[in-house]
Amino acid sequence: MGSSRAIDKKAVSATVRVSDVVKFLEARAPAKTAERWDNVGLLVGDGDWKTKGAVISIDLTAEAIALAKQSGYKLILTHHPCIFPTAHPLSRVTLNQPGTTEALVFAALRAGIAVVAAHTNFDQCALEVVESVSKGLGVTAQGRLHDRPSGSLAKLVVFVPETHAEKVRSALCVGGAGHIGRYDQCTFGTRGEGTFRAGLGTDPFIGTPGTPGTPGTLEKVNEIRLETIFPRGLQRKVMAALFESHPYEEVAYDLYSVEQGPSAKGLVSGLGYGFWGDFPKPKPFSEILKDVTSLFKLDGFWMTDLPFAPVSTRTEFRRVGFVAGKGASFVDAAKALGCDLFITGEVGYHGVLDGARQGISVMELGHRESELFFLKTTSKWLKKLGLESTQLNLSTQRIWSGGKKWRIP
Repeated sequence: MGSSRAIDKKAVSATVRVSDVVKFLEARAPAKTAERWDNVGLLVGDGDWKTKGAVISIDLTAEAIALAKQSGYKLILTHHPCIFPTAHPLSRVTLNQPGTTEALVFAALRAGIAVVAAHTNFDQCALEVVESVSKGLGVTAQGRLHDRPSGSLAKLVVFVPETHAEKVRSALCVGGAGHIGRYDQCTFGTRGEGTFRAGLGTDPFIGTPGTPGTPGTLEKVNEIRLETIFPRGLQRKVMAALFESHPYEEVAYDLYSVEQGPSAKGLVSGLGYGFWGDFPKPKPFSEILKDVTSLFKLDGFWMTDLPFAPVSTRTEFRRVGFVAGKGASFVDAAKALGCDLFITGEVGYHGVLDGARQGISVMELGHRESELFFLKTTSKWLKKLGLESTQLNLSTQRIWSGGKKWRIP
């Protein structure tokens, strides 16, 4: 079947609802951090179904469904959404066309197997992938790659009594706010006076509520105007931290769009993709080749030579960028950061040609091959929930795209 087990035999396997697994994943990779065109979360099945484990696969495939049946699991966790409105919209669920997405969804439902996807939300939030890949390549990760200049950040302004300002500030930062580049816990506070009057039926933290025919007392409170910034996709998490820590029954706050783009420095969950970083010293291509093929378990890849310094003559690289999956939109960002090598799943002819003209070599590992650490990372996540997991090997899912001729080292 081409699978590998990732089961902690010392632990007693739990049986949990699919909805609890979704909630668990949401805490680590919030759905709101996914791109607007993406489709993540529970896509097939019932959240009330219970399972003792999950098959982890890059895509929903017949092999994944068969493996779930064999293992007695009621859940398949995929990286790519099986229902993808912008790529292949689902118009019906039938068995009329075996092998199609519709038929796979039908087969999963008939077997009582739920399908959950964690795609761009995982890519933006799972810093474990950054750690694993950068360490495997011998790179010191410096920051993340961004493919859009603005729209990724939001600003929160909240008014807090002085007595609770530190509690609220700390909760917001734990919730994901306050990161600017390599700095965290970034906030700003201004003292002022807040006024309010508690109306009928209120339960004020300070003051006395009004009674029928008698208004409450006007309260004047020393407050802090607390400001901080956060990745827009973490808004739900940040706001939950605010409401949980703030003492007032009604919290006064403002949310603002932030036009400036995020800093490329610093590793922030929920903001950016992959990483860029430096080798301790310029690294020979022969060593990079060994590290890449060993880390990603490859027997080859596609390498685009520079017209003025092909790999055969350019023997060392200093700075590298990495994005799993389709990295076409990150070539310019990698070049702007000074990367002389960009490693990704796929870019396409014109993208690598543009990169080569700008002086950056592009290494394409294969889309699925570059996403190996989705399997490894989510397996560790599910283990923390007490669930068994079985990874569907990439070799059973490999489809060479575009008829590319792979360069075998």
